[in-house]
Amino acid sequence: MSMVLVPASNTTTARSFAVFLVDAMADALYKLSTRIAEAGQPYEPRTAEELIEWANSYEATQPSYAADLRAAALHAQEIAGGAKYN
Repeated sequence: MSMVLVPASNTTTARSFAVFLVDAMADALYKLSTRIAEAGQPYEPRTAEELIEWANSYEATQPSYAADLRAAALHAQEIAGGAKYN
């Protein structure tokens, strides 16, 4: 195996490129670790619309729970001032 060494014409450029690569790798590692941490967490709806979607998914098996979810979504929308679901 042969190795070819090419001298950098501008060491500042080479150094800043190395810093860029380290920053990019650190950012990628941070995003990956965040996704891994979030993957183990249970999902919770954040908006009234997401709560309505949850209610629809529970309707067939747990109708009373779905009704409670819809009531909570309606209440949240009334507080926000824009009730969409009656």
